[in-house]
Amino acid sequence: MERAFEVKDKKSLHQCINLLTRNLVPKDSYERQSMELRSEIHLLAETMKEGFKSADKRFEDMHHYMDKRFEDMNRHFNLLFTFMNFGFGIIILMTILLKFFVK
Repeated sequence: MERAFEVKDKKSLHQCINLLTRNLVPKDSYERQSMELRSEIHLLAETMKEGFKSADKRFEDMHHYMDKRFEDMNRHFNLLFTFMNFGFGIIILMTILLKFFVK
């Protein structure tokens, strides 16, 4: 470094070099940290995918439950409507017969 720069004080140059080398991260340490970070990111991504799959399954189950419930209610109302029609038919028939026989 002495040749690259005009050095007025060798001690200052030595201190500067020490500061620079202390602040540099060794390559293997950097790569290790990078690999750890990548593995954590992959783990988070897998966890998120599993969470989305379970949420999708819950929504599908809820959709199936609601469909079944609506079908049951529809069947119930159809049965109720049929009995009401039958009841009104009987009432109308009785009214007609009553008017026919009362005269």
